[in-house]
Formats: sequence, C-alpha cells, structure tokens
Amino acid sequence: MEIREITPNFKMSITISNQQSSMTLNSDIAFVEGDKLYVMPFEHNGVILNFNSGAVAISMIAYEEEKTPYLWKIVHINREFIDGVTYHVITSEVSGVKINRRENFRVFIGIDGKATILGKEVPFDVLIKDISESGFAILLDANSEVKINKNEAVMIDFYDKGLDERFNLTGRVVRAEVTEKNILYGCRLLKDSPLVRKYIANKQLEHRVNTSKKGK
Repeated sequence: MEIREITPNFKMSITISNQQSSMTLNSDIAFVEGDKLYVMPFEHNGVILNFNSGAVAISMIAYEEEKTPYLWKIVHINREFIDGVTYHVITSEVSGVKINRRENFRVFIGIDGKATILGKEVPFDVLIKDISESGFAILLDANSEVKINKNEAVMIDFYDKGLDERFNLTGRVVRAEVTEKNILYGCRLLKDSPLVRKYIANKQLEHRVNTSKKGK
C-alpha cells in the first residue's frame, strides 16, 4: 500500500525507537496530498515534537476499522505550516505491508493474575500469557471449575513487579484453545488504551535488556 492510498477514514500511529527505548504516538489524519500524509501535530507535554534526528527510527501503522493494518517500516516526518495550521507531514520511500496486528505487537508476560467474568464478580487465578495493542491471552488450569464462554467479558488484574505497574484490563473472549494442562482464552480489548501501548513498548525494552544480559 502507498501513502497516497490512505484516506481520512484511516487511523494511524507511529513508533519512535532508539537503542534504549521506544514510544508509540497517535494522531488524526488531516488529508493526503500526493505521496505526503498530513496529520495533526504530535505533541509531548504541550510541545510539538521535532523529528529531525538521525538517532531515532520511525515506523508507522495505518488501518481502517476491522481491516488488516499496514506497516511502513521507515517513515520520515517534517513540519509544515499551511493556512495558519501546523501539520506533521509523513513520507516514506517504502510501501506499507499488511501485518497481523496482534502478532506484531504481542509480548510475552508470564505473570500470575486474577480474572473476573463480568456479571459474576467471583475472581479466579489465571496466568497472563501475553498482551497486544488489541487484546490479551490468559491461561486457566484445565481442572478449574471455572468455565468461560465465547463473547463473555473478562476483567484481568495483575502486577508487573519488574516495571512496578498494575493493570486492570477488560476484554471479550474471541477464542478458546484446550490443551492437556490449560485452557487458553484469547480476548479482544473492549477499548484502546495508550497505557497498554506504553506498557508493551516498555516490556519489549525489558526483554531486550534481559536478553542482552544473558548473552554476556
């Protein structure tokens, strides 16, 4: 997919990365002109960001609701001032490729937590297997008396000691896979959360740091 094919109906986000960390930012698409995507300015603490640095790499995801997202692995961002309005202008020398959004952002968690089926209010033990921007997966002991049905809403609560963060997330069950020891439930988040995107980026960084330490 080319940038010129994007319309204002799309949603988009960028991920800014360097050797130490990464962060994801969202913006609203204003319009497309040729091979340039004009979006409302990315800000941090009320200040419009400047992307004129060779020390970071920037990628972009754009997608329509309920459709497969496209990833541009490398984009460039400049600022333009048109008719009294400031825009960030995104260009790329590469085409966007289709991605499985969940697979692309899924990170392993492996933390014990509590889950509650909404409407039943009785918490039970689960293992938080992984989290993505769009959902999460939990493991329930196959011998548990708890049964979760497809389309039921489940709230999970867990504490990540390594990052000192506690999360309460709610998702709707979209799949179940039974194994000898566990039942895996895949859930789609009921709403987008910037905190989840930040947590995923920090978790990816934590994994990279731990892997680097093991290699020494």
